Amino acid sequence: MTTSISFDPSYQLAKVFIRLGMIFSAVMVAVFIYMIYLASLGILTDWDLSIQTEFYDYYPPANSIFWHMVFFSMPAIGFLISFFVLGWLGKKIQQESEVPQLAS
Repeated sequence: MTTSISFDPSYQLAKVFIRLGMIFSAVMVAVFIYMIYLASLGILTDWDLSIQTEFYDYYPPANSIFWHMVFFSMPAIGFLISFFVLGWLGKKIQQESEVPQLAS
């Protein structure tokens, strides 16, 4: 049994958008890692961070390096997860685009 690749434009278009999304996610992960690095050096100490909840009031110090790093690590983790999800989705689309031909 041989396999052929389908030339349906929707598969090609989906693959292009997934690749662009993966590139965007990789760039954003790099940007946020750089921001985490800058926060660890203490460059972003001008920011005033305060966390208020219903249960308690907690005000970290304005020069808290830890909270700056946490602030930038959350989107970095989100973009990293989206990168892997888009990669998995790209593999699924590639598998569906390959249509087996019946031998006659």
